[in-house]
Amino acid sequence: MKKKVVSLLLAAAMTTAALAGCGSSNGSSSSDASTGADSTSATSASASTDGEKKDAAGEKIAMITDSGDITDESFNQITWETVCAYGDANGVEYEYYKPAEDTDEERINSIDLAVSEGATVVVMPGYLFGPAIAEEQDTYPDVTFIAVDVTEGDIVKNGKAVDLGKNVYICSFEEEQAGYLAGYAAVKDGYTSLGFLGGIAVPAVIRFGYGYVQGINAAAEEDGVDVNVKYYYGGQFYGDDSITARMEGWYADGTQVVFACGGGIWTSALDAAETHHGKGIQPVRKSYWCRR
Repeated sequence: MKKKVVSLLLAAAMTTAALAGCGSSNGSSSSDASTGADSTSATSASASTDGEKKDAAGEKIAMITDSGDITDESFNQITWETVCAYGDANGVEYEYYKPAEDTDEERINSIDLAVSEGATVVVMPGYLFGPAIAEEQDTYPDVTFIAVDVTEGDIVKNGKAVDLGKNVYICSFEEEQAGYLAGYAAVKDGYTSLGFLGGIAVPAVIRFGYGYVQGINAAAEEDGVDVNVKYYYGGQFYGDDSITARMEGWYADGTQVVFACGGGIWTSALDAAETHHGKGIQPVRKSYWCRR
Protein backbone atom coordinates (compact mmCIF):
# COMPACT_ATOMS: atom_id res chain seq x y z
CA MET A 1 0.00 0.00 0.00
CA LYS A 2 2.85 2.38 0.79
CA LYS A 3 4.21 2.23 -2.76
CA LYS A 4 0.75 3.14 -4.06
CA VAL A 5 0.51 6.08 -1.68
CA VAL A 6 3.95 7.31 -2.71
CA SER A 7 3.45 6.99 -6.44
CA LEU A 8 0.03 8.61 -6.49
CA LEU A 9 0.99 11.41 -4.14
CA LEU A 10 4.18 12.12 -6.08
CA ALA A 11 2.25 12.20 -9.34
CA ALA A 12 -0.30 14.56 -7.84
CA ALA A 13 2.41 16.84 -6.53
CA MET A 14 4.16 16.96 -9.89
CA THR A 15 0.90 17.71 -11.70
CA THR A 16 -0.30 20.35 -9.27
CA ALA A 17 2.99 22.21 -8.99
CA ALA A 18 4.24 21.87 -12.54
CA LEU A 19 4.76 25.60 -12.98
CA ALA A 20 5.14 26.57 -9.33
CA GLY A 21 7.83 28.94 -8.16
CA CYS A 22 10.19 28.10 -5.37
CA GLY A 23 10.73 29.59 -1.98
CA SER A 24 8.41 30.81 0.68
CA SER A 25 7.08 33.79 2.55
CA ASN A 26 8.76 35.54 5.47
CA GLY A 27 10.80 32.92 7.29
CA SER A 28 11.08 34.80 10.59
CA SER A 29 8.39 32.80 12.35
CA SER A 30 9.51 30.93 15.43
CA SER A 31 6.42 28.83 16.02
CA ASP A 32 6.71 25.44 17.64
CA ALA A 33 7.57 22.49 15.42
CA SER A 34 4.14 21.00 16.01
CA THR A 35 2.28 24.16 15.01
CA GLY A 36 0.37 22.20 12.42
CA ALA A 37 -1.24 19.89 14.97
CA ASP A 38 -4.07 22.19 16.03
CA SER A 39 -4.64 23.85 12.69
CA THR A 40 -4.94 20.56 10.85
CA SER A 41 -6.93 18.57 13.38
CA ALA A 42 -10.22 19.18 11.60
CA THR A 43 -8.90 18.32 8.15
CA SER A 44 -7.05 15.31 9.47
CA ALA A 45 -10.21 14.08 11.07
CA SER A 46 -12.16 14.53 7.86
CA ALA A 47 -9.55 12.53 6.01
CA SER A 48 -10.05 9.67 8.46
CA THR A 49 -13.84 9.48 8.42
CA ASP A 50 -13.75 6.38 6.25
CA GLY A 51 -12.47 3.99 8.88
CA GLU A 52 -12.15 1.04 6.52
CA LYS A 53 -9.93 2.95 4.10
CA LYS A 54 -7.70 4.28 6.88
CA ASP A 55 -7.31 0.86 8.51
CA ALA A 56 -6.56 -0.75 5.15
CA ALA A 57 -4.01 1.88 4.25
CA GLY A 58 -2.25 1.98 7.62
CA GLU A 59 -0.61 5.20 6.49
CA LYS A 60 -0.15 8.73 7.78
CA ILE A 61 1.27 11.50 5.60
CA ALA A 62 3.27 14.27 7.22
CA MET A 63 4.34 17.41 5.42
CA ILE A 64 7.25 19.45 6.77
CA THR A 65 7.26 23.10 5.67
CA ASP A 66 10.44 24.91 4.76
CA SER A 67 11.05 28.44 6.06
CA GLY A 68 7.58 29.51 4.92
CA ASP A 69 4.14 28.24 5.82
CA ILE A 70 1.12 26.63 4.17
CA THR A 71 -0.34 29.99 3.07
CA ASP A 72 2.73 31.22 1.17
CA GLU A 73 1.08 30.86 -2.27
CA SER A 74 4.14 28.89 -3.36
CA PHE A 75 5.67 25.44 -2.80
CA ASN A 76 4.51 25.01 0.78
CA GLN A 77 0.89 25.82 0.03
CA ILE A 78 0.78 23.79 -3.18
CA THR A 79 2.39 20.79 -1.49
CA TRP A 80 0.03 20.98 1.49
CA GLU A 81 -3.06 21.29 -0.73
CA THR A 82 -1.87 18.23 -2.67
CA VAL A 83 -1.40 16.25 0.55
CA CYS A 84 -4.88 17.28 1.72
CA ALA A 85 -6.48 16.36 -1.60
CA TYR A 86 -4.79 12.97 -1.66
CA GLY A 87 -5.62 12.25 1.97
CA ASP A 88 -9.28 13.21 1.61
CA ALA A 89 -9.69 11.19 -1.59
CA ASN A 90 -8.06 8.07 -0.16
CA GLY A 91 -8.97 8.14 3.52
CA VAL A 92 -5.38 8.65 4.63
CA GLU A 93 -4.59 10.73 7.70
CA TYR A 94 -2.34 13.74 7.22
CA GLU A 95 -0.77 16.57 9.19
CA TYR A 96 1.80 19.32 8.68
CA TYR A 97 4.72 20.41 10.83
CA LYS A 98 6.54 23.74 10.79
CA PRO A 99 10.15 23.71 12.03
CA ALA A 100 10.81 26.10 14.91
CA GLU A 101 13.72 27.66 13.00
CA ASP A 102 15.10 27.70 9.47
CA THR A 103 17.91 25.24 10.25
CA ASP A 104 18.83 21.68 9.34
CA GLU A 105 18.58 20.74 13.01
CA GLU A 106 15.00 21.93 13.32
CA ARG A 107 13.99 20.28 10.05
CA ILE A 108 15.40 17.04 11.41
CA ASN A 109 13.55 17.59 14.70
CA SER A 110 10.30 18.06 12.80
CA ILE A 111 10.84 14.83 10.89
CA ASP A 112 11.58 13.01 14.15
CA LEU A 113 8.39 14.40 15.68
CA ALA A 114 6.29 13.44 12.67
CA VAL A 115 7.61 9.88 12.66
CA SER A 116 7.10 9.56 16.41
CA GLU A 117 3.47 10.54 15.84
CA GLY A 118 2.95 7.83 13.26
CA ALA A 119 4.00 9.31 9.93
CA THR A 120 4.84 6.67 7.35
CA VAL A 121 5.25 9.09 4.45
CA VAL A 122 7.06 12.42 4.92
CA VAL A 123 6.69 15.08 2.22
CA MET A 124 9.15 18.00 2.05
CA PRO A 125 9.19 20.95 -0.40
CA GLY A 126 12.50 22.54 -1.30
CA TYR A 127 16.22 21.92 -1.66
CA LEU A 128 16.78 23.01 1.96
CA PHE A 129 15.72 19.52 3.03
CA GLY A 130 18.72 17.86 1.38
CA PRO A 131 20.86 17.58 4.55
CA ALA A 132 17.87 16.48 6.65
CA ILE A 133 17.10 13.70 4.18
CA ALA A 134 20.74 12.59 4.19
CA GLU A 135 20.55 12.34 7.98
CA GLU A 136 17.13 10.71 8.32
CA GLN A 137 16.85 8.29 5.39
CA ASP A 138 18.88 5.61 7.18
CA THR A 139 17.43 6.38 10.60
CA TYR A 140 13.92 5.53 9.38
CA PRO A 141 14.26 2.88 6.67
CA ASP A 142 10.54 2.04 6.87
CA VAL A 143 9.47 5.63 6.27
CA THR A 144 9.15 6.93 2.74
CA PHE A 145 10.46 10.42 2.07
CA ILE A 146 9.13 12.48 -0.84
CA ALA A 147 11.15 15.59 -1.65
CA VAL A 148 9.79 18.16 -4.11
CA ASP A 149 12.22 20.45 -5.97
CA VAL A 150 15.21 18.50 -4.67
CA THR A 151 18.03 16.93 -6.69
CA GLU A 152 20.53 14.23 -5.78
CA GLY A 153 23.18 16.90 -5.46
CA ASP A 154 21.23 18.43 -2.57
CA ILE A 155 21.45 15.22 -0.48
CA VAL A 156 24.59 16.05 1.51
CA LYS A 157 25.96 15.19 4.93
CA ASN A 158 28.80 17.20 6.45
CA GLY A 159 29.16 18.94 3.12
CA LYS A 160 29.60 15.71 1.14
CA ALA A 161 27.11 14.07 -1.18
CA VAL A 162 25.62 10.78 -0.01
CA ASP A 163 23.79 8.09 -1.94
CA LEU A 164 20.04 8.39 -2.20
CA GLY A 165 18.25 5.85 -0.01
CA LYS A 166 15.79 3.38 -1.51
CA ASN A 167 13.09 4.96 0.66
CA VAL A 168 13.59 8.44 -0.85
CA TYR A 169 11.74 9.82 -3.89
CA ILE A 170 12.93 13.14 -5.27
CA CYS A 171 11.58 15.29 -8.07
CA SER A 172 12.68 18.61 -9.48
CA PHE A 173 11.27 21.00 -12.02
CA GLU A 174 12.72 22.52 -15.15
CA GLU A 175 11.90 26.10 -14.21
CA GLU A 176 13.90 27.42 -17.13
CA GLN A 177 11.28 26.03 -19.49
CA ALA A 178 8.46 27.94 -17.79
CA GLY A 179 10.67 31.04 -17.74
CA TYR A 180 11.49 30.64 -21.40
CA LEU A 181 7.82 30.46 -22.35
CA ALA A 182 7.04 33.51 -20.22
CA GLY A 183 9.71 35.61 -21.90
CA TYR A 184 8.93 34.34 -25.37
CA ALA A 185 5.19 34.97 -24.99
CA ALA A 186 5.70 38.46 -23.57
CA VAL A 187 7.73 39.57 -26.59
CA LYS A 188 5.36 37.87 -29.02
CA ASP A 189 2.53 39.79 -27.35
CA GLY A 190 4.31 43.00 -28.33
CA TYR A 191 6.07 44.00 -25.10
CA THR A 192 9.62 45.27 -25.46
CA SER A 193 10.40 46.67 -21.99
CA LEU A 194 10.49 43.78 -19.56
CA GLY A 195 11.66 43.01 -16.05
CA PHE A 196 12.56 40.01 -13.91
CA LEU A 197 12.08 40.11 -10.13
CA GLY A 198 13.47 37.10 -8.29
CA GLY A 199 13.38 36.26 -4.62
CA ILE A 200 16.57 34.83 -3.15
CA ALA A 201 19.01 33.72 -5.88
CA VAL A 202 18.59 30.01 -5.23
CA PRO A 203 18.93 27.53 -8.13
CA ALA A 204 15.23 27.31 -9.00
CA VAL A 205 14.75 31.10 -9.06
CA ILE A 206 17.91 31.50 -11.13
CA ARG A 207 16.62 28.94 -13.63
CA PHE A 208 13.35 30.88 -13.97
CA GLY A 209 15.29 34.07 -14.70
CA TYR A 210 17.76 32.56 -17.14
CA GLY A 211 14.98 30.84 -19.06
CA TYR A 212 13.02 34.09 -19.15
CA VAL A 213 15.92 35.99 -20.72
CA GLN A 214 16.56 33.21 -23.24
CA GLY A 215 12.90 33.21 -24.27
CA ILE A 216 13.01 37.00 -24.67
CA ASN A 217 16.12 36.79 -26.83
CA ALA A 218 14.66 34.09 -29.05
CA ALA A 219 11.42 35.96 -29.69
CA ALA A 220 13.23 39.28 -30.21
CA GLU A 221 15.52 37.73 -32.82
CA GLU A 222 12.59 36.16 -34.64
CA ASP A 223 10.64 39.43 -34.72
CA GLY A 224 13.66 41.69 -35.31
CA VAL A 225 12.89 43.94 -32.35
CA ASP A 226 15.04 45.48 -29.63
CA VAL A 227 14.04 44.57 -26.07
CA ASN A 228 15.14 46.17 -22.80
CA VAL A 229 15.30 43.92 -19.71
CA LYS A 230 15.73 44.88 -16.06
CA TYR A 231 16.86 42.05 -13.76
CA TYR A 232 16.87 42.02 -9.94
CA TYR A 233 16.94 39.61 -7.00
CA GLY A 234 15.20 40.97 -3.92
CA GLY A 235 17.07 38.70 -1.51
CA GLN A 236 13.87 37.54 0.18
CA PHE A 237 10.75 35.49 -0.48
CA TYR A 238 8.19 38.10 0.52
CA GLY A 239 7.12 41.50 -0.70
CA ASP A 240 7.64 44.71 1.24
CA ASP A 241 7.63 48.47 0.77
CA SER A 242 11.22 48.65 -0.46
CA ILE A 243 10.64 46.03 -3.18
CA THR A 244 7.37 47.69 -4.15
CA ALA A 245 9.14 51.05 -4.46
CA ARG A 246 11.76 49.54 -6.77
CA MET A 247 9.04 47.99 -8.94
CA GLU A 248 7.17 51.29 -9.06
CA GLY A 249 10.40 52.84 -10.33
CA TRP A 250 10.59 50.21 -13.06
CA TYR A 251 7.02 50.76 -14.21
CA ALA A 252 7.39 54.54 -14.04
CA ASP A 253 10.51 54.19 -16.22
CA GLY A 254 8.53 52.37 -18.91
CA THR A 255 8.72 48.69 -17.92
CA GLN A 256 5.61 47.02 -19.29
CA VAL A 257 5.77 43.50 -17.84
CA VAL A 258 7.54 42.04 -14.79
CA PHE A 259 8.06 38.30 -14.32
CA ALA A 260 8.11 37.79 -10.52
CA CYS A 261 9.35 34.51 -9.03
CA GLY A 262 10.08 33.50 -5.47
CA GLY A 263 7.33 32.98 -2.91
CA GLY A 264 5.36 36.08 -1.95
CA ILE A 265 7.75 38.60 -3.48
CA TRP A 266 5.38 38.82 -6.42
CA THR A 267 2.97 40.83 -4.22
CA SER A 268 5.26 43.85 -4.47
CA ALA A 269 5.33 43.63 -8.25
CA LEU A 270 1.55 43.29 -8.29
CA ASP A 271 1.05 46.34 -6.06
CA ALA A 272 3.32 48.40 -8.30
CA ALA A 273 1.65 47.12 -11.48
CA GLU A 274 -1.78 48.08 -10.20
CA THR A 275 -0.58 51.58 -9.36
CA HIS A 276 1.02 52.11 -12.78
CA HIS A 277 -1.40 50.07 -14.91
CA GLY A 278 1.36 47.61 -15.69
CA LYS A 279 1.34 43.89 -16.24
CA GLY A 280 3.17 40.95 -14.75
CA ILE A 281 3.68 37.21 -14.90
CA GLN A 282 3.66 35.03 -11.80
CA PRO A 283 4.36 31.30 -12.26
CA VAL A 284 2.37 29.95 -9.30
CA ARG A 285 -0.87 31.32 -10.66
CA LYS A 286 0.09 30.16 -14.17
CA SER A 287 -1.29 33.31 -15.73
CA TYR A 288 -0.87 37.01 -16.36
CA TRP A 289 -2.15 39.37 -13.75
CA CYS A 290 -2.79 42.84 -15.07
CA ARG A 291 -4.64 46.11 -14.78
CA ARG A 292 -5.66 47.41 -18.17
